[in-house]
Amino acid sequence: MDTKDYFIIGLGILGWIWGIIQFRLNRKYQKVDKAIEKRFEVYSNFMNQMDEMSISMRKNPNATYGISTEFMAEMLTGDENRINNALLKFNENLLKTTRDSLQPMMIVNSELNKLKLVASEKLLPKITEYKTLVNDYTNEFQSVLNSLSTKNDLEYNANQLQSIGHEERGKRMGELWQEIESLMRDEIDYYKN
Repeated sequence: MDTKDYFIIGLGILGWIWGIIQFRLNRKYQKVDKAIEKRFEVYSNFMNQMDEMSISMRKNPNATYGISTEFMAEMLTGDENRINNALLKFNENLLKTTRDSLQPMMIVNSELNKLKLVASEKLLPKITEYKTLVNDYTNEFQSVLNSLSTKNDLEYNANQLQSIGHEERGKRMGELWQEIESLMRDEIDYYKN
């Protein structure tokens, strides 16, 4: 064999080695890209779900106007029986509307569970803390609702409902939300490049 033959065999082996390296690198980058795509899909679905829920809560007319307008119409009649009946009905409607407002929190909880499946090590503790705050709020809300359902005193019920939603918890939830959004962006690498 000539030197030329060894050189051709060496080039052939180097070509194969280079091809194998390229194949492995390509596969590695494809896995990373697929993981990023999956995270993007889950994160965007989560954000869309949260937006939908927020819009539906704002569009519910009974939550803001329906109950009070009917109540005020009865209050203005001056008839004591009608006013008392209106108070009872207002109280029932208020409790029902308040119970219905717990549904979004349950949806948030469910969506946070999905996020936990694809979240990075950096994002996971933030999601866990947010989920704990949501559960804490939901549990407190539920215990207040349970105590309200036994009372027909409007003033007592209004005071109990106002006691929900500690300012610190709400502030921390807002901060966490910002941190979660920022980490999601970093993880899907959308703004880097």
